[in-house]
Amino acid sequence: MSEPSADVSATVEYTMDKWRMDRVPWAMWACFVGVAIALHAEGRGQNGAALAAVYLALLGLAFAGYALTTLIGRSGLPLLLELLIGALVLIIVSGVIGAISLMVGGSSGRSSYVGTMHGLYWSHLVNPSLNVFGWMLLYLGLGWIAFSSYRHFHADRAVVSMSSAGIRFHRPWLRGLFIPWSEVRGVGHLEMPGISGVPFVSPYAAAVTVGQDFYEQHVAPKRSFLAPPGSEAMFQPKGDMMQVVLNSADMMIKPENFLVPAEARWKAFRDQSGSSSQHVGTIAYGRWSIDGSRWQAVQFLAPLVGMALVMLYR
Repeated sequence: MSEPSADVSATVEYTMDKWRMDRVPWAMWACFVGVAIALHAEGRGQNGAALAAVYLALLGLAFAGYALTTLIGRSGLPLLLELLIGALVLIIVSGVIGAISLMVGGSSGRSSYVGTMHGLYWSHLVNPSLNVFGWMLLYLGLGWIAFSSYRHFHADRAVVSMSSAGIRFHRPWLRGLFIPWSEVRGVGHLEMPGISGVPFVSPYAAAVTVGQDFYEQHVAPKRSFLAPPGSEAMFQPKGDMMQVVLNSADMMIKPENFLVPAEARWKAFRDQSGSSSQHVGTIAYGRWSIDGSRWQAVQFLAPLVGMALVMLYR
């Protein structure tokens, strides 16, 4: 996809829509497997749908505790304070999980043996039936389908956008970052130090270069410790300047589709203090659409056919 050269005054937006929608078929297959297990696996008298919801809530709570302790470790706090806060988080999460287990986990009515321990009655949470995992897959698949569909028809803000004024970033952990074209020193592929001292140019990453002073004053303060692991790769030094990477894997957009619009706007507006008054529309990259191909049809129809067959031959 290439934009007309006369459209340098148009705003270019880059979204995650295609990345999310391309994973909908996988979510549909998860629903297929979940339906097959939920319908055909023995439930042993357990309420698989309710128990699956409890499992997902507990997994979410455990993940939240892990993420919180990871963020604390990256916060730069003194080691002793990090250990105390981490222990407190562990106690709280373990306590909540234990309380939920006691509230919803009943005795299964049969004894099991673990080593030399006899007469141990396993709760439903410890010894669930197979259909519980089917319901979990169904919940996860339907959740992803609902979320992706909602975001497709009610799009959120673009992850990156380029206008005649500059570049804006709208990531949850990097809100409000704006780089005017007058502060951009170069546009090109990302350069990294090579082993032999010769810079290595990555063909997979598009970046703009800004001055170190601008980076320290306007970019570094907006970097949040809430950023996910690996986000530091977005900022790479280049001599006495700093490179800001534009593309990422979650947008599924080629680097050239960043470089061409960025270079055209940089050359057109780098000597202007303000934005152009002319606006000729919006150019969108990363939007998912029905392309009419057989492969796309198979991706979406195959899991639907599978679910229909499973329900017919239950």
